[in-house]
Amino acid sequence: MKLIMRLVAVGVGLVFFGGCATRTEFTPDGGPVTVGMPAELTDRERGYMTEVDSALRGAGYVPVRHGAGELRLDFRIEEGPINTDTTIVLQDGRTVLAEGRNRGSGIPLIGRDKVAERSFRKAFDDFQAALPGASSAGLPAGPAGGVPEDVEYVY
Repeated sequence: MKLIMRLVAVGVGLVFFGGCATRTEFTPDGGPVTVGMPAELTDRERGYMTEVDSALRGAGYVPVRHGAGELRLDFRIEEGPINTDTTIVLQDGRTVLAEGRNRGSGIPLIGRDKVAERSFRKAFDDFQAALPGASSAGLPAGPAGGVPEDVEYVY
């Protein structure tokens, strides 16, 4: 009986200690609004990502490379033999804050760079026009100038 009581006491102590040792996510109040960027990009997407990154920074967001931010960015350029579809969506959970979508098309397998460029330009223009500033997105805004202008991630 004493052995069982000791085992129970040790088990409860381990459970209590294990619960105290876990980490919780800490986000300071008034910190910058972070955006989790896509982890895997194609070569073409990587070529356009700096423009999307700059637009987010210009609106007061802080892109987090390969990370989980308060918001999530979905950025895809899907190329087929005729059509190229570009999707740029900024979300807070299930709520879409800004969105740009476009389909470019051309002669099969000829001039694919220009088709992709047209598709991206229209989607990016729509996304940038719909992009709210970090303070108007309903999230706490970061301090002015919180991120240096010369910070650039390599995707």
